[in-house]
Amino acid sequence: MTRLVRTLLATVASLLCLAACAGVRMTASGDGPHREPLAAPKADPAVFPTRVMPLGDSITDGLQSLGGYRSDLWQYMKADGRKVDFVGSRSSGPPQLADRDNEGHPGWRIHQLTTHTRDWLLTYRPDVVLLQIGTNDVIQRRDLRTAPARLAALIDLINTTTPTAQVYVATITPLAGRANEARARAYNAAIPAIVAARASAGRHVHLVDMHAALGKDDLFADGIHPTNGGYAKMAARWYSAITGEPMTRWEAESPSYATVSDGERLETANASGDGKVGYLAAAGSFLQFTLEMPRTGRYRLYVRAGNGTGEPCEQRLTVNGREDGRLRYPAYGWDRWTITAADVALNAGRDTLRLTRATCSAEIDAIALAPAR
Repeated sequence: MTRLVRTLLATVASLLCLAACAGVRMTASGDGPHREPLAAPKADPAVFPTRVMPLGDSITDGLQSLGGYRSDLWQYMKADGRKVDFVGSRSSGPPQLADRDNEGHPGWRIHQLTTHTRDWLLTYRPDVVLLQIGTNDVIQRRDLRTAPARLAALIDLINTTTPTAQVYVATITPLAGRANEARARAYNAAIPAIVAARASAGRHVHLVDMHAALGKDDLFADGIHPTNGGYAKMAARWYSAITGEPMTRWEAESPSYATVSDGERLETANASGDGKVGYLAAAGSFLQFTLEMPRTGRYRLYVRAGNGTGEPCEQRLTVNGREDGRLRYPAYGWDRWTITAADVALNAGRDTLRLTRATCSAEIDAIALAPAR
């Protein structure tokens, strides 16, 4: 083989490597995270999905609610057409979560996660890491004084092993009991400075205040793990952090802004807010939200719905009295929540969103709105 041929082959290999490694990333700036599309290169998006590693303990695994936050988070991404590949050595989740890979390890503390993280990162090469760890350190009272330093070392390990990955570091969720909650708050109080120091040094590290996303009513009976609804709120907070867009949720069962016609408000521990609206079976039955919006513009509407009819079904969407298409819900069962999305045009001030029965009686847990991208 001549030197010229060897040179040409090396050049082609380099170009192929660059093409394979190219991708869209979330980049940090002095003004905070800069939102770029969490999507694959335009050339062939099916070949280059964005790899997301959920990393943590039993709350990442989804204990007490199969799949935890990962189910809704994956569906937000799917509803927005994002090419995403969850990665990890473990697999768990409900049927509506098609991609169940993760690194959620029940009972693990920070040092246990640190022991294995480098190998996982080298194996799966994530583009995004969703890190939440420290709950077991707190409830087991394992050297809490140095727990923030152990978290900082873990973040540094992730940064040095996969320097281009975007790392989202979440505070731990609330805990029942005054003593445990005080310890959780003390641990969480150290995290913003840890993240800020690394972000100011140019590393791709971002803070996610997950503690503020949940209340004590969002905890399971054990006082540690979120309820199904708590995990739903976590998913919305993760997605808002990743996209850089604020997201506001409204519960379907709330009489303060939701009107039900020929349906019922139902109590269930399997929905956020412990309630949902169902039995929208009669012709013309509907659920209507009356909302106060801060500004005029296009918004992304997300509907968390359950469909136990055995086949996909639809509801008509009406915005401020104008029909605006249909929302289609897959059939995974009652209380088996899926996310369906649509863009809507809203006005500053009072707006109405109505979901009317079209082909079946899907039940509604909540809706969310974010600025359309």
